[in-house]
Amino acid sequence: MWRHSITMIFIAVLLVGCSPKISVRIDSIVDQVEPIREKRYVLYSAVKGISVDDLYFREHSGYFRKILKQQGYRDVQDRENADVAIYFDYGINGGKVIHYTYTRPVYATVGGESIDVTETHRDASGKTTSKTTKSVFIPSRKYVAGMTTETESYTVYTAYAVLEAKEIKQGDKTKDGRTLWKTVITTTSKLDDLRRLMPMLATASAPYLGTNTSGVKTVDLGENDPRLLEMKNMR
Repeated sequence: MWRHSITMIFIAVLLVGCSPKISVRIDSIVDQVEPIREKRYVLYSAVKGISVDDLYFREHSGYFRKILKQQGYRDVQDRENADVAIYFDYGINGGKVIHYTYTRPVYATVGGESIDVTETHRDASGKTTSKTTKSVFIPSRKYVAGMTTETESYTVYTAYAVLEAKEIKQGDKTKDGRTLWKTVITTTSKLDDLRRLMPMLATASAPYLGTNTSGVKTVDLGENDPRLLEMKNMR
C-alpha cells in the first residue's frame, strides 16, 4: 500500500500545471592560461537573425549585464574600447512530449441501504404466535475490486542561455582571439515562457558566470525566491 501511495504522490506532482520550482543546470569553463586583466566588454548577439537592438534580446541580456557589472565588467558600446567580446545566445525548444503509465485501484461500494427483516415469534411448543418486521440499515463500505492501468502525457521545454567571452586582439580590434570563458545554462520544465524563465536562468547562474564550475552545478529556484526578486529589481 505504501508503494501505491508514493506513486500517486509522484504522479500528482507531475500533473501540477506549473511546478513551484525549476532546476537550472550551469556548466561553466575558463581558459586557465592567463587571467582576464581588463574587463571592458562589448556584447554581441549569437542568435541567428536577432540583433542587439531587438527588444527581447535587450530584455534577456539585461539580466546578465547586471551580473557582469557585479563582477567588475564594464559595458562599452565601441569595440575599439573593449578588451572582451561576449556573445550571448538563448532560446527554447519546441517541446517534448513525455508519456508515463501508472496503476490505480478501482473501488466498489457495498451497503449503504436499508433492508426489511421479519422476525417470527413462537411459543414453547413451537407454534407461531406473531411476526414483526423492522428496517435494518447496513452501513456502506468500500473495497478494492481490482486495478486499472492508465497512460498520461505532458510536455516539457528546454530553455537555454549561453555566454561566451573572447579576447579582442589588441593588434587588430576586428578579430577575436582566444576564448576566455564559456557558460552554458539550461533548464527543462513545463514552462514555455522564455520571459519568465530568463531571469531564473540568470539568477541561478549568477555565482558561476564566467567561472570554472569543474562540472555541472544544479540550482533549484522558485518564482518567489528572494534571489530572483532581487535580480528583477536590481538596476
